[in-house]
Amino acid sequence: MEPDYLRRAVGTAHWVDPGLDGAHDPTIVRDRDGGYVMVSTDTAVGGPGVGAQLRLSDDLITWRWGGHAFDGVPRQAADWSGAEGLWAPEVVRRGDEFRMYHSASTFGSRTSAISLATAPSARGPWVDQGVVVRTEHHTSEVNAIDAAVTTDSEGRDWLFFGSFFGGLRVLPLDADGRPVRTDDLGVPVAQRAASINGAIEGAHALWNRDHGHYYLFSSFDSLFDTYHVRAARSRAITGEYRDAQQRSMMHRQEPPEPTGNLLIGSHVDVEGRTWVAPGHSSHLLDGERAFLVHHVRYGADPDSHCAQIRQLAWTRSGWPVVSPVVFGGQPDSQAEPPARWVATRFIDGVTDPVEPTPTTVELGVIDRQGRVRVVVDGVSLVGVAFTDLSAEGPVLSVSALDRSGQAVWLQGER
Repeated sequence: MEPDYLRRAVGTAHWVDPGLDGAHDPTIVRDRDGGYVMVSTDTAVGGPGVGAQLRLSDDLITWRWGGHAFDGVPRQAADWSGAEGLWAPEVVRRGDEFRMYHSASTFGSRTSAISLATAPSARGPWVDQGVVVRTEHHTSEVNAIDAAVTTDSEGRDWLFFGSFFGGLRVLPLDADGRPVRTDDLGVPVAQRAASINGAIEGAHALWNRDHGHYYLFSSFDSLFDTYHVRAARSRAITGEYRDAQQRSMMHRQEPPEPTGNLLIGSHVDVEGRTWVAPGHSSHLLDGERAFLVHHVRYGADPDSHCAQIRQLAWTRSGWPVVSPVVFGGQPDSQAEPPARWVATRFIDGVTDPVEPTPTTVELGVIDRQGRVRVVVDGVSLVGVAFTDLSAEGPVLSVSALDRSGQAVWLQGER
């Protein structure tokens, strides 16, 4: 059955700007004027109508409703898929042109379409250019949804896409943003076992010149309650992507095994709030800053969800980690280490929200990139120290990976 949040959005008599509430499958791009535009799946939260939700911000912190990119589902995509709303849009800037790849499908079907639209600004006006990748439920091995664009080390664009049906794939794009080869369904880069319905989706990747790898991010399991984000890397954009334990993301064997470094899952934050099923992430590269953007469900009301933005950085060993703190701005000076630490440990196979527990921490020297070696309960780990601005002022936190590639968040006790 189709989730409630995908039903056609309707107007209300007393509409209130939702901010980041209701944002699902979010992605962010910087507009020509320096402002930020978040584009996301059509949900029942927001203004009336469908056509890819827009939210606007000047600082990545305060967001306001920006309407829809389209007045409904574009005709070609609607005729092919029967979709009543658009899913998981991706927006990139190429010169003076903005390009949006949006997905049209119905829940549980492989009859899907990824379309390309163009605009002079991320705010629009958007002009649909038609379907560029399509699949059919009974004949296609993969599903044409969840598009994301990656620029390789030579400056060429590639399109990642796919979902539970057949896993994740990548194909090369031409200079005009369309696939180099018509009807190309790409090559597989990540798959999971049939017994768990191949539960992987929401792929995006980026090239990191400093470490000489492409990094693939994806979401595992059910978007309703067990979603979580993992990462792997490869020297080639087409794979093979492997995690810190050298496990391949092409793992279809039974019984299923977790692959990819576990970056973030359901958890209780240091304020005592429960967050469930974070996933379908994307990244924003903003000058020297990098961010991971994802949606997450409220533990007190799992039917409701919002978007969160976190700082993203790399350890000395070349693995990505995300800040334990939702981005609230960056103070001018480094925060002091807390007097008492708590650790939030994400663990393969644990789907219930993990809670922070008291721990002993010895913090090493933090370099200019924030990289640091830290000793946690007597075990030495590599991580990154983040400074974020909270309601109480600057806060210092550390995100590290244990030897099995699972994230350990270190924060001050509240």
